[in-house]
Amino acid sequence: MNKTKQLIAFLKPYKEILYFMLLLFSFHFFWKITVDGDIDSDSMYFLGKDVTPAWFHTACLWLTSAIAFFIHLLPDTQDLVKESTLLYFPDGKIQILIIWGCTGIKQMFIFAGVILFYWGPFLKKLWYIPLGCIILTIYNIIRIGLIIIFTRGCPERFDSLHDGIFRYVYYTIVFLLWVYWEEGVVRPAALT
Repeated sequence: MNKTKQLIAFLKPYKEILYFMLLLFSFHFFWKITVDGDIDSDSMYFLGKDVTPAWFHTACLWLTSAIAFFIHLLPDTQDLVKESTLLYFPDGKIQILIIWGCTGIKQMFIFAGVILFYWGPFLKKLWYIPLGCIILTIYNIIRIGLIIIFTRGCPERFDSLHDGIFRYVYYTIVFLLWVYWEEGVVRPAALT
């Protein structure tokens, strides 16, 4: 019993970060278990049932247009071709198809779940969750745009950028949004 009390006393200063990590991994694994892992599909499956909302294709079209707009802001990128939800440069070495898995809905789900189930004033969650989702969407547009630019002429870079570097940045942003929630909203509210 004494060891348990020591462990609890040792972990007490870390309870917020431990709770954040528990929520993050819980929502991540919930998504992995319930949503079909084949993000290369045009359909979204929840527990084996197609639950693809009608607006997903429209969201993919909007995201494709936003990415093309972002890329065209950069120098030497005016030749980017946009065909429906497909983006590519004329050299044709790599083509990026924007599908539902590109929308960032998983990261927004995880972020929203973490904030919703974390401590803090509920009414502030009603504005903070949408604000965080907007920030994640802006990052997603930049992320996909940079992947397209960095893989131009070098398609072998795609996996390390898409599944590596930029994914870690995604979760770093989720973490930073949580840090702001904890330090800028929850703690000040607890002091009043």
